[in-house]
Formats: sequence, structure tokens, C-alpha cells
Amino acid sequence: MGHARIALLAVTGRIGRWARARWRTGRGRAILAATVALILAVPSALGLVLVTVLHGDRGADVAVTRVATLGVMAPLSGDLSADGTSVRNAVALAVDEANDSGAIPGWRLELSTRDDLSRPDGGAQAADAFTANDRLIGVVGPLSSLVARVALPTLSAGGIPVVSPSNADPALTGVGTDPRTRPYPTYFRLAGTDELQARVAAEYAVRTLGRRRIAVVDGEPRYGTTLGGRFAVRSAALGATVTSVYQVQGDDPDGSELESTVEAIEQEAPDLVYVATGAAFAGKLRTRLAEAGASIQVMGSDALLQRRYTDDAKSAADGDLITSLLVPPTRLPAAGAFVADYSERFGGPADDDGSTTPSGADGTHGSDSGQRNREHATPSAATHTPPATRTTSANGTSPATRTSSAARPSEAAAVTATGGQPAAPPRESRHPAARHPAGSDAAGSDAAGSDAADGDAAAAQRRQAAHDAAVELAQRRAEAVPAVAAYAYDAARTIIRAAATVLPGRPAVDAAARHDIVAAIGRGSFAGVTGSVGFDRWGDTRTPSVVLYTVLGGRFVALTTRA
Repeated sequence: MGHARIALLAVTGRIGRWARARWRTGRGRAILAATVALILAVPSALGLVLVTVLHGDRGADVAVTRVATLGVMAPLSGDLSADGTSVRNAVALAVDEANDSGAIPGWRLELSTRDDLSRPDGGAQAADAFTANDRLIGVVGPLSSLVARVALPTLSAGGIPVVSPSNADPALTGVGTDPRTRPYPTYFRLAGTDELQARVAAEYAVRTLGRRRIAVVDGEPRYGTTLGGRFAVRSAALGATVTSVYQVQGDDPDGSELESTVEAIEQEAPDLVYVATGAAFAGKLRTRLAEAGASIQVMGSDALLQRRYTDDAKSAADGDLITSLLVPPTRLPAAGAFVADYSERFGGPADDDGSTTPSGADGTHGSDSGQRNREHATPSAATHTPPATRTTSANGTSPATRTSSAARPSEAAAVTATGGQPAAPPRESRHPAARHPAGSDAAGSDAAGSDAADGDAAAAQRRQAAHDAAVELAQRRAEAVPAVAAYAYDAARTIIRAAATVLPGRPAVDAAARHDIVAAIGRGSFAGVTGSVGFDRWGDTRTPSVVLYTVLGGRFVALTTRA
């Protein structure tokens, strides 16, 4: 150790003498400065290399999160924007839930929305935009069958999975072709078809109501067999006489079409009129029939499930019957959590007077027959008809909301149970406490017991009141969420669940991935908000339903659900 120290001191001395000698001249000082800079640079460079190597090793262990896109094709502007808004909101909810839960390991979902304007040209533009998106895993929509007729050829040719919450045209899945073929192999739908809706409506009209003379007013565009035409055929097959099928345009700027139709129906004197037009024309028709003194029941498609219809027809619409292929959340046992989450995020009835309702609540509960021939229609409530107000949703938009003036179902039940009178609040006992013969101590003991009993009773009443308020709030929230939103939520989950079995481990969304997602949708099934979700080999839902509504005091009340 001593020799090493002596050697180190010797070396240090030589370096010192060398540095002092160089410091005496300008050239020496330059050499000395360069030497010092070199000595300092070497460890810095070594440190930089070390950091780079270590960072590279760590980065190799960090998983890369890739991005996939889920599309929404719906009317986001115009008269039907409320329907489209509720669909977009429901899909956004499903996407956020999937991202929060890590439903697709290694992947994050983003939402892309396209406004199809509920018109064929809008659908064509939306389809072109989606096919150009190389991250797209699928599309929820469209809502309208007319839009689907134009958009599906492009989307299917691009191999893009499509799940519609509401299309009803049987031809979209090859119904009616012989032999039956599937025109769009990547297409699926959660709603039943017009063929089912026509059959159920005809059976109810002829067999349940006993109607024998039926007139049909058909205002749908002429693209193949219409819902009105199918209803006429079904009714005739059940033994009813179809007096006439009136083909109307529905816009009727001068009112002549409406007047001629009313006059013809009066002369025929049917016992039921089936209306498959937009809500605006149907409301005027209903009003004119009532003004003419014609006591005729009206049955219609879900295009009538709009506030516009009841606003125009007023009390004349009471007792009318309407069918829909979409079950409202109020009749979906599994919809509770969805309704609560939707209301929490996008606005809904609060635990006060229910003055706000969710974005999209002015839309219909109907399937795609309610989308056809409605460019001049005004969307409305599906289960109640309060006036419009505004609120701000969680995403910063300002969705349409309403203040309810109709009686809530729970309130109506309370009135019915008391013979048409409002239920009286619990009354306090009017009898004073009796004195105990044993004296004041016993009386005090009894009084204490009485106070405790009164406290327990009051607490029980408070708990019951809180329970009743919670039930009523849940009911009002369910009424405020359009049926199509629930079906759009399940449509989004259908695509996301399929993608979760395909994308993990893949570097990108490509044609092969989309092909496998389509296959996974076709063979998959799960318990959804709308019921059991699954498809047959044609892409049709395995569990179609038809809901029958009646109009009561300006409200649409669901009577029964049939499969």
C-alpha cells in the first residue's frame, strides 16, 4: 500500500510539472485545455451510451397499446337526429366501458361517427368514409333500411362487420328469395323484420280485435314490398276483407291527398285503418277522420311512435294501436344498469320532479319502419309526451331534454288503488296516551316505549318512501331512454366482444382480422341488455320481438310483447 501511494504521488507530481510548463506559453495552454475537455468528454459519452442501452432494454418489455376504431352510422342532423344521438351515446358508453375494463388486451378503442342524414346519399358517403379507415373493426348502424340498401354493398365488399340495431327490411338478409341466399355476409341485425311485424299486427287485428273490413294507407317508398303491403296480404289470408290500399306520398303540400283519402275511407266504412306513413301525415289523417265523425280504430307502424302524431291527433288518438320491433327499456329486465349509466352520463330524470331527460329522448322507440318516409317528421317520446327543455350532457353537448307533465306509471297505480283518488298520507294517532294506574314511572316507561315505537314506524315510513322514490326514478329514467339506444348498446358490445377474441396478439386491423371478427359475431352469443343476443346463419337475430302499444292520454303505453 505504501509503494502504491508513493507511485501515485510521483505521477501526480510529474503531471503537475507538465501542466505548469505548458501553461507558460499560449500554444501550451491550448493543448492543456484540449486535454482537459477530452478527459471530461469520455465519461459523458460513456454515460450516454449506458443510458441509451438501458432505456432500450426497458422499452422492449413495455407493451404497445394499439388503436382500433368502432364506427357509428346514424342520422346525427335533421329531424331524426335525436334517434342518431341516442345511438351514438349508447355506443360511446360501450366503448368507454370496454376501454376502462381492458376488454381487448393490448388495444384501445376509439369512436368514429358518420351522419347518414337518414338518406341514401348520406349512407353512401358514410360507407365510403368507413371503408377508407384501416383501423375499423365494425360499424353500428345504419338505422334506416333505405340507407342500408345503399351502404351495405360497399361495407360488405370491404369485409367490414356491420350490426344494425333497427333495420327491418326482410330483403337485407335474403328473406323472400328462393333459394334463400345471404346478400351481405358481414351484416347482422338485432331487430326483427317487417314480415314478422306485419304478421303479428294482422293476427291481432283480425283474431284478437275481430276486425273484418280493413283499409290500408301506405306511404312508404316503393322499394320492393312495403310493410303496409305485407299487412294487407296477411290480413286477407286470415279472412279479413282489405277494402283498399291507398298509396300516398305523405308530404301533401296542399292537403288534397289527405282529403281524398279521408273521403274514400268514409265511403268504405272499414272497421280498422292500418296506417304505414310518417307521423305527420298519420296525425292529420287521424284528426280528419275524427272530425268527419268516423268511428274507426287506427293501427299503425312504429313510425307513429312520435310526439308529432299525438300532438296532431290529440284525444282522437286515444285507443289507437301501434306495433314496434324494438322493446322499450321499461320492459327489458336486464336494462337497469344500462339505463342508470346512460342517464348518469348523458343526463336523465333527477331525484326531484324528473325535469330532465337523456339526450336522444325525443327519438322514437321504433325500428326502422319508423325511419322510412319521415324526412318531414318530428321525433318524439316513446312512452310519454312532455314539452322540450335543454340540459348539458357529460360530453359538453347540449342534448334535447324534456319536462314531463304526464302522470308517472307508479303515480297512476297509486291513484287506481285508491278508487281514483290520490292516496292520503299516513295519519298520526289522534288518541292520547292513557295513564298507567301504577304511577308516573310506569307511565313514563310506557311513554318511552311508545316513543320508540313511533320512531320505528317513522323510520319504516322513511325507508318505504325512499324505496318508492327510487323505483319511480328508475321507471322515469327507463321511459326516457329510447329503445333504439339499448339495441345500439348491444350492437356495439357484439362487435367489441368478437374483436376481443381476434385482435389480441395481432399487429394491426386488416382484412383477415375483420373476416375473423365477422365469424366470431356469427357464432357468438351473450346475455345482453335487450335479451339473448345471437344470430342465425343469415344474420338475423334469433330472438325477434314485437311490442304492441296503445295511446292513452297522449302517452304510448306498451301492452304486450310477442315473439
